[in-house]
Amino acid sequence: MVPRPVGVFHPSCGRVVVVMRWMVAAVLGSVAAWWSYRRVRGQVAGSAGGRLTPLLMLLRAAAITLVAALLLGAPAGRARPAAPLVAIDVSASWRRAVGDDSAFVTAWRQAVRDSVTRLAPADAPLVFVGDSIRDAALGDLTTVLPNDQRSILRGAVDRAAALGRRLILVTDGTVDDPEALAEAPAGSQVIRLPISNKRDVAAVDLQLPPAATAGDSLTVGVTVAAGGTITPDGQVHVRVDGREVGSAPLPALAQFASTRVSVPVVIPRGASIAVVQAVTEIASDVEARNDTVSAALEIVDRPAAVFVSTAPDLDVREALVVLRGALNVPTRAYLRVAPNQWRIEGSLQPISEAEVKVRMQAAGMVIVHGDTAWAREVRTGARALWVPAPPTAAARAGETARAAEWYASGVPRSPLAAALSGIPFDSLPPITLGTGVRRGTPVLTMQMGKRGDAVPAVAVVERPGAREVLIAGSGYAGWALRSGRSGEAFTALWGAIFDWLAGGRGDLRPARPATASVRAGDPVEWRRGGADSIVVVRLQDRSGGTDSLRLLFTGTTTELRSPARRAGVYDVVTSGGNAVLVVNASREWLPRAPVDPAMRAASTDITRGAPRLLDASWPFVVILLLLSAEWIGRRSGGQR
Repeated sequence: MVPRPVGVFHPSCGRVVVVMRWMVAAVLGSVAAWWSYRRVRGQVAGSAGGRLTPLLMLLRAAAITLVAALLLGAPAGRARPAAPLVAIDVSASWRRAVGDDSAFVTAWRQAVRDSVTRLAPADAPLVFVGDSIRDAALGDLTTVLPNDQRSILRGAVDRAAALGRRLILVTDGTVDDPEALAEAPAGSQVIRLPISNKRDVAAVDLQLPPAATAGDSLTVGVTVAAGGTITPDGQVHVRVDGREVGSAPLPALAQFASTRVSVPVVIPRGASIAVVQAVTEIASDVEARNDTVSAALEIVDRPAAVFVSTAPDLDVREALVVLRGALNVPTRAYLRVAPNQWRIEGSLQPISEAEVKVRMQAAGMVIVHGDTAWAREVRTGARALWVPAPPTAAARAGETARAAEWYASGVPRSPLAAALSGIPFDSLPPITLGTGVRRGTPVLTMQMGKRGDAVPAVAVVERPGAREVLIAGSGYAGWALRSGRSGEAFTALWGAIFDWLAGGRGDLRPARPATASVRAGDPVEWRRGGADSIVVVRLQDRSGGTDSLRLLFTGTTTELRSPARRAGVYDVVTSGGNAVLVVNASREWLPRAPVDPAMRAASTDITRGAPRLLDASWPFVVILLLLSAEWIGRRSGGQR
């Protein structure tokens, strides 16, 4: 990349001010010397003292000029450009898909050294940037290995600005915060060294639910990206604990293109916390460190969610579509079609009421629709209690029965407010509400006939280790059946409800990883599972080594972050049970198109202020010598 300066500065005005100060001082010195000797010249004309008068005037003029320059703040010399701050990107992205790694590092060190030597003076300060910023010297390049897990430039930009120096950045162009360079000081430059990338395809992301039921069929989504060259057709393989369970063809990709491949798989039997891997395979792929992406999957013999309805209706059907489709949560639904007559939703096979209760107790998330008295037997940490509106009284002869119409009116502040902020209230059909919700934090409010007081129709209750959603009313399915924005509002409402519930489904572990996987260099997010505010976690690396982590949840905090960890699979051991933390290879190994940061044009470099005359000692010595020489000359010439 051609170095380009940033910022706007021109020192011509500063030069004018410097010249003016010295000119004013010289004029003052000359006038003062002439005024002092105007009478002396006439008195001693023709004598030896008169011949010395011009020299004495010159000495006094020089002394007064220096005094005036000191008082006016004149500089002692010219302003010089400040030495730039040199920042060298030492992130691992330099080494992605380069072939012979050791040979590349040797060539990289020499290329960086040549660039720095050519563009910066020997006294320029130097720093390494990546996942942190640290001071360095040019000699450190002989031993440094570009291996940082991040490419963060903000620290170098801020330090250059604080020091008043321009920034010279040497990078490969794949950085995490290119927008930071727009704030670099004037005169800054970005040197992007070219890299000859070879054929490479990477598994970027793995989309799968956090939990699944043994024997279920799932569709695993794998995002794949290509490097700097065109890639041929290939294959994507999905493995569960090392055993392949599915594969799909991978189409050819253009330079830096990406695609999503869907792989249908069948979850193997047996309750466990499995490691699911997606592996890409193409011919002549030179970078193996990014071919695999992994995530943890909890396989249970019980369903992740159980939906029980004692009064099945159209609302139940549409809500199940969201629960199973939009969130991809394994769900079992049981419907009471008559007193003591239960059916399994879908197949309509009969099932006993006692078996329904057993399956409810075993589920991680329970939704009870209809008779919420069933909730007394639910001990899970995530449950929804849905009380439909009572049926409309039958009309007598000559009368028309019409239920009161309630319209959605607002989204109060709640944990679900962000997901529901775009609901189009004016286009939603009415529902039948009944009595509304009497406790909890309101999520959605209704008004009868679009007038009167707002009544909560949905509310949430959150306690350490437990989440509960309270729902009232019937007719929500009318939103979904109208499609368009109304149908999107139905999906948004129930998707937000089920997603929030899924975050707190019954779990005896005091803390667990909040996501199925993270990348090396990224912080690890933890989710609180119980009431304990201090949780001690033991991390056992499957490749060897054990570490302890102390998590502190303050107040009602349910999530926090811990420092990044190196790539690997960790068994998470807590007092209430185990989990698995999967740390994939750093994002630095993933192919990304180099960025060309947008920078402002500038004409010159930052310059340091010229040294002040007042800060130097020599002017005072010279003034003293000049005045002493003048005094001696006056005495020798017979002047006072």
